[in-house]
Parts: sequence; C-alpha cells; structure tokens
Amino acid sequence: MKKFVLVIFLAGFCNVFASFEFDILGNLAASTSFPMSESRANKVNGSTEAIFGATLQIGNQFSMNNALKGVSVFAEVLVEQESIAITLPGDTKTVTKKTGLSLGAGLNTKFIFGSVNSLVPRDTILGFSAGAKIVVNLPNVILSTSIPIIVPYVDVFVEQRFFVSRKLALIGGLHVGMDMMIFQATDMGSLFNGIYVTAYPSLNIGLSIGLHFGH
Repeated sequence: MKKFVLVIFLAGFCNVFASFEFDILGNLAASTSFPMSESRANKVNGSTEAIFGATLQIGNQFSMNNALKGVSVFAEVLVEQESIAITLPGDTKTVTKKTGLSLGAGLNTKFIFGSVNSLVPRDTILGFSAGAKIVVNLPNVILSTSIPIIVPYVDVFVEQRFFVSRKLALIGGLHVGMDMMIFQATDMGSLFNGIYVTAYPSLNIGLSIGLHFGH
C-alpha cells in the first residue's frame, strides 16, 4: 500500500512540476577487479564478483526541438554492495574477500532521443554519470584511521523507457563503468591479510531496471 501511495504521489508531483523527473533503479552487475600490489614479490590477481545496488535520481529535463527530445541533468544517490577480493598467482581457488556496503552521490546526464512509434511509446537514452562512493561498512575489518575508503566512479549507459502513461515509464538499461578504490596506506594490510595493495580499479558491466516519473 505504501509503495502504491508513493507511485501516485510522484506521478502527481511530476504533473505539477512539468520538467521535474525522478528515476528509481535496481542494479545488478559483474565487477572484475585489477588490483596492483606494491612490489612484484606481492603480485596478486583480481576476481569477478556479482554486486547489487539501488539508485535514486532526481533532476530536470531541458526540452529540445530536433531529433534530440531533451537533455536531463540528475543528482543521484546510490547504495551498493561493496566487494573487495584478491587471489594469489597459482592459487585462484583461494579468494581473500571482504564484502560490505557503500553509499555514493554523483551527477548524471541523459540525452533523450524522441519517442519511437510502436505498440508502447518508448524513448532511447544515452548518458553518463560520475561521482564517488564511501565504504560505510566492512564487517570484521578495523581501519586504523577515521578517513573512509573512497571510491570515485564513472559510468556510461543506454536505457529504454517504455511509457505506461504520460508521466510513468518502465526502464531497462545496460551500463559499463569504472571504479577506483582509494586506500590509506596503513589500512592495506588489514584489508588483504598483510598483502599490501596500492590500487584497486575495477570494471563493472551490468543491467538496470526501474521506474521513471516525468516526461
């Protein structure tokens, strides 16, 4: 019942504020890491992990008069499972893995191409986003400083909106992105059981589904 009331409220809000938009998305991605160690003697390999998350986007659409229907600029907030994992060369079955939770915020820009005439009106969206996440919870890991683990991110994506009413659409999308986890030097050994990793970039490829409220 509460979810139904929320949907009605957002649809009504978008009718009152014509250019206002709101997206809520669930995300599932495969994240492949490429950790870098401090020396060749401590060389490590990454692993591929499934990660889950949810993103809230609130913004405004600027209308266009050509093939480009509009450009939307969003502020986004996300919550995401965080997985940090390494393997040693020749021992790929043993994974040192830490799983926790991260919270993030960023900016998102979407280029909206005009509706396609079909049984269900739909728009095609190309976009990109950038921001940073903070790891807020890593069970059984004690960090030596109060400075959090920061993870800048960049994503590019394509989405399809399938409108079920004038102000409500279902969203399906595909996104590709890059994370770069930043560690404090004194915390590396705690995270990786004494193996010092100096950088932890990862490539993420995933799917998104959700709801769009607005144009």
